[in-house]
Amino acid sequence: MSSADALQHDGAQLDACVPRIRAGDLQAFEQLFRALHAALVGFALRYTGDTARAEEVVQDVFLAIWQARAEWAPHGSVRGYLFGAVRNRALNVRRRDVLEQDWAAEAAHADTPPPHSVAADADAEAEQAELVLLAQAALDALPERCRLVMHLRWREGMSYAEIAEAMGIGVKGVENQLSRGLKAVRARVLGS
Repeated sequence: MSSADALQHDGAQLDACVPRIRAGDLQAFEQLFRALHAALVGFALRYTGDTARAEEVVQDVFLAIWQARAEWAPHGSVRGYLFGAVRNRALNVRRRDVLEQDWAAEAAHADTPPPHSVAADADAEAEQAELVLLAQAALDALPERCRLVMHLRWREGMSYAEIAEAMGIGVKGVENQLSRGLKAVRARVLGS
């Protein structure tokens, strides 16, 4: 049996675990876990950069499957479903980690007094606040679809492909919406 045939056979065996898992068969669940655990952890490691975090991601995915086993109905192959679920969970973990790091950096920065004059700081803060208000007003004035694309890209940190998938449009459509949005925001902020 070639390695491609073996993978197809293994894939069929894994797919056959789904109805058993839905019925509460712990052995089928364990078989699926053992068959893909190492590969999924290695895959998650690419996103998390930390083995413990990667293992946590994989365990979270399997826990969610077991908890919702009665309704679990993966589309396509189980292997593809699990790799997609691990990818999504790992990206969410990475985004959360980045936000936590940003918050920690902001908190540390807020605790240290600035080295220059208070008057200069007040002026700079007022100017910064005005720019933020102008930018927010410009974003609020955008058409809904454009505003949503801008939000997903800049606030949520999603890739063009992720935005395209989430909104049901092509990557080129995402690029066009971002281009229009940036032009509109620039014109409103810099033209004021």
